[in-house]
Amino acid sequence: MKRRMKHLLLAILLVAISTDVYAEDGLSASDLSLQAGDVATLEISLTNEMHSYKAFVFDIQLPKGVIITDGAFFNSSRVKNPDYNLLVSQVSKDTYRVLWYHNAHQSIEKSEGLLLTLILEGTKDMVNGKKTGRLISNFTNTYGGSSVLGFVDDTNMWTYGYPDATFTLSLSGGTGIDDILVDPADASVYNLKGQKVTKAGKGVYIINGKKILNK
Repeated sequence: MKRRMKHLLLAILLVAISTDVYAEDGLSASDLSLQAGDVATLEISLTNEMHSYKAFVFDIQLPKGVIITDGAFFNSSRVKNPDYNLLVSQVSKDTYRVLWYHNAHQSIEKSEGLLLTLILEGTKDMVNGKKTGRLISNFTNTYGGSSVLGFVDDTNMWTYGYPDATFTLSLSGGTGIDDILVDPADASVYNLKGQKVTKAGKGVYIINGKKILNK
């Protein structure tokens, strides 16, 4: 009885240790600075010390005025044979989907570090300030009656989805104008020529020291 109890405690300890290690695995992305009309590099890293992967898919959510250009590069040093496909497509106004798979079914070895690099561009309607981007790999879809997560392992099963990861984008050189409807009553209102006005119609005004787009 004591021996069984000892083995049970050992098994629980091993499960706890493996769970802790798995909890440390996941995606992360570098913070970056971006100016309107310019490009910047977003580096995405993967820690997968518990599992090897033959394919992965995840989403990237970006703030208004930030897009992904055609520049997308996988870190080929993480596979032995660079015979793979990397696809990036826009799935909604602010969300892009990244899909990678190896044509010869080789795996991304257990490791940590740079996974891929994406080129971001700031458009003219980018809003200045510190904004948050998000990596999402724990979404689920239905395929063949089973749940599909973000990463496929060596058993060819889509079984792993990591928690969301966030990164900070410091944006500058954009309009600096948020789409806000403001009631200018009893406010200090000026037009873009610096002239004080009693009533703000449609357009851009300086209201109480802030640039506002009044619809």
